[in-house]
Amino acid sequence: MARRRGMLRPGEVANAAVFGALAVVIVSVAALLPHLGALAALSIVPLAIVGLRHRVRALVAACVAGAFVAFLVGGPSAAFAMVVGTVLGGLCGVLRRRGRRVGTIALVSVVLAPVAAAGAIGVLVIFSSARELAFGSLRATVVGLIAVMDALHVNPSIGQWILGVLDTLLAAWPVVVALIVGIGVPVGMVLTNALVVVVARRVEWMSDHDALAGGAQADGMRDLPVLPLPLTLSGVGLRHHGATVDALDDVDIALRPGEFVVIMGANGSGKSTLVSILAGAEPTRGRVERPGRVGLGRTGGTALVQQRPETQVIGATVEQELRWGLEDPSALDVEGSLAAVGLCGLAAAVTDSLSGGQLQRLSIATALARRPALLISDESTAMLDPEGRAEVLDLLASLPARTGCTVVHVTHDPAEARRADRVIGLVHGRVADPAVAMPTDGSAAPVPDEIIAPRGAPLLAVRGLAHRFHPGTPWEVTALRSVDLEIHRGDGVLITGQNGSGKSTLAWLLAGLVVPTAGSVTLDGVPVSSRVGDVALSFQHARLQLQRPTVAEDILAAAHAGSDRHGGQASWPPADAAAFVADRLREVGLPTHLADRSVDRLSGGQMRRVAIAGLLASRPEVLVLDEPLAGLDRDARFALLQLLGRLRRERGLTLIIVSHDLEFTELACSRTIRVDRGVARDSGPLADGLAPAPTRRSRPRRGGLVLRPIPGDSPIHRVGSAVKYVALTVLTIGVILFPGWSIIAALAVFVATILGVARIPTGAIPRVSWWVVGIFAASAAASFLGGGLDLFLRATALTVLLLTLSLIVVWTTSVESLPRAFRALTRPLSVVRAPIDEWAHTLTLTIRTLPQLQDEFRVLVAARRLRRAGNVADGAVLSRIVSGLRGAVDLLVGAVASAGRRASDLGRAMTVRGGIPAPVPKKSTTHGPG
Repeated sequence: MARRRGMLRPGEVANAAVFGALAVVIVSVAALLPHLGALAALSIVPLAIVGLRHRVRALVAACVAGAFVAFLVGGPSAAFAMVVGTVLGGLCGVLRRRGRRVGTIALVSVVLAPVAAAGAIGVLVIFSSARELAFGSLRATVVGLIAVMDALHVNPSIGQWILGVLDTLLAAWPVVVALIVGIGVPVGMVLTNALVVVVARRVEWMSDHDALAGGAQADGMRDLPVLPLPLTLSGVGLRHHGATVDALDDVDIALRPGEFVVIMGANGSGKSTLVSILAGAEPTRGRVERPGRVGLGRTGGTALVQQRPETQVIGATVEQELRWGLEDPSALDVEGSLAAVGLCGLAAAVTDSLSGGQLQRLSIATALARRPALLISDESTAMLDPEGRAEVLDLLASLPARTGCTVVHVTHDPAEARRADRVIGLVHGRVADPAVAMPTDGSAAPVPDEIIAPRGAPLLAVRGLAHRFHPGTPWEVTALRSVDLEIHRGDGVLITGQNGSGKSTLAWLLAGLVVPTAGSVTLDGVPVSSRVGDVALSFQHARLQLQRPTVAEDILAAAHAGSDRHGGQASWPPADAAAFVADRLREVGLPTHLADRSVDRLSGGQMRRVAIAGLLASRPEVLVLDEPLAGLDRDARFALLQLLGRLRRERGLTLIIVSHDLEFTELACSRTIRVDRGVARDSGPLADGLAPAPTRRSRPRRGGLVLRPIPGDSPIHRVGSAVKYVALTVLTIGVILFPGWSIIAALAVFVATILGVARIPTGAIPRVSWWVVGIFAASAAASFLGGGLDLFLRATALTVLLLTLSLIVVWTTSVESLPRAFRALTRPLSVVRAPIDEWAHTLTLTIRTLPQLQDEFRVLVAARRLRRAGNVADGAVLSRIVSGLRGAVDLLVGAVASAGRRASDLGRAMTVRGGIPAPVPKKSTTHGPG
């Protein structure tokens, strides 16, 4: 691979931001939950992946942006952990990227250890007052525990020996710190190297060449005007890197200005590959003729709207999203752009609060802001409900007449193709007659009588079910209001409703992964939350459910969990694991040669079927599928529903399908339940429930893990974010330097005043768990007995006040203003040519990614819970430990793989916008780098 130079590319910025955000989440949790402090060490792994896959320049950007956010949400310890993770993990990754192995890494760590030890000792010397406070509090606690031991008539010499050892260690603290760091750095880097070896297997695909990015970069170097049309493809073919067959073969296509063209074909026909050619990727053979540059993301050039709207969003607000990447953001008529796509009055809305249809409309508005000559819609309606799909299609079809641009819409839906001026068919990578390219119409296929017939006794009962996220806080969201259902054994139930109606929340509750705030869900009379795994759930994004590197390993892991739950350890593993996996693959209609394939190299439809295969192998009582049909063509949809119907018929499977895509669902389901605004109603037989629901609602915004502003206006809200960040820094350093009661009292008065002025509701205050109160009480009692209650209370007050200060800044600061604050604070570094713009863009995307990573991590944990071993023998302590460690590694690897996919999506989103935007003019005050 040729060495890259110069500014970071979009993919590098995206990876620095996403993996930096993952590290921030880890160190913040460790900082806010003391019992998980050791978790901070895992932040080394995502930073090592940045060093492994990208330049040191990207690693520095991840560190700077991550430390800025980590200090805000977790205090100085979290920021320090980010820096340490970058040095140790990043260095480990860089060494591996350059071909070095564990011996070299160990040698470098030994050289680095004394430097790190000297740094740690220096920090403790500078903050000597805080050090003495911590050491004194620790000694008092130990003395108190010794007093308890004496009261219990424990041999007093033991207590005196412990105290003597502690006093010796505290007196020689520089030596102790040097030894701990000197040993910890080599051990940490060697362990990090081992983890990186495991994780790297799941992120190998990250090294694949992005043809679209490569084409855009080459396009930018040609000295031609931006003129993508008219466009002619002659004999074009393309074979992807590592593939053995062509994705496109001998394609001849011509596009003219001002027409609405549909490209039609089944999954795997080459539609997305053709899109990449139209958007600027270079074919492996044939000729692409344009009068000028393709101008991807440039004014008057080519704009691309992709399938999943949430992966295209970069800005935190609608206005920020519209302006991102424009050559002259200040010239954009924001309200006019939104009115053109039916989003009037939403300029200030947070992008996380928009429905799927609204997000896709925003993607189109962002594309139209560039006044493109060519707009490409790559299956942009596939993930939408029927109403949202119709709205977006109407908008696309109207654009040629209204704006004069050519619209190319890629779909596998024949109904959408009928709106086109012209249809181009694709079959196996070759242009074909549209009638041939349209997937088979299976609507006339017979429905077996056994599917429609009623089944057995009641199995799953839902009574008075309601659920709210973050109840009692400013971020409270009501997801479900009133649900009463009864699912019978062998039932086939379709749960339908518009985007954001509460369907997915209901699916999680049915699987026992969420405990409802009211009502109950029982399986055979037992709360389903105590039988996690007996109701299996296939998540909306199947890639998050596959947590082992290969298809075979993932299916076997799922089956093993099911064997444990059913008390079948004696029959595990199967005598012929390969045959077992092959049978499971055939059961879901997949070829057996996929067994050894990496789960990250499967198509979306294949991922979904592999996830279902694993779930079926775990032998659940009920199978719940959340949006299993999204993105599938009609043939694939028909085949999957036919398969599920057969499993109901032959195995008596109890099936619940959550979907807004209703076509062919009668093949597997016999009744419908409609969810509307959090209320579920049984619509009876399936044929009676297929009419579209009359209402729509936006997705409720759930607060992120670490950045949750409270809506409102107050003098504190109006203070500049840079001023608040500086004040937080100064106060933190000042209190740590002088942790006396007078300073603490003054800070407490200041904090209380700010809370009142900012009108922070009491519901925003984090709830303290009972075990935290217990630890605090026990520590306070021990400190009192040891004569150091004053020290303990001072240390506790200091921690609480600094945490509250950080929360005040978070609660009263809009996330979109943080990059501007960062620019203002780091501007002096421009004198030494620091890449402030790159860091600011990385920070923007780090902030944007945090809530998304939270949602994905929630799914990963839930998927792990569905597979946890259920009946390890009581005495098998070692088995429990090994199982727990393997589960933790699976979770970490899954989180890194998920972050890698998120970074890939984000990098492509930036490429589609024309790459990283130029520096913002100093005169602009209406938008930041994001």
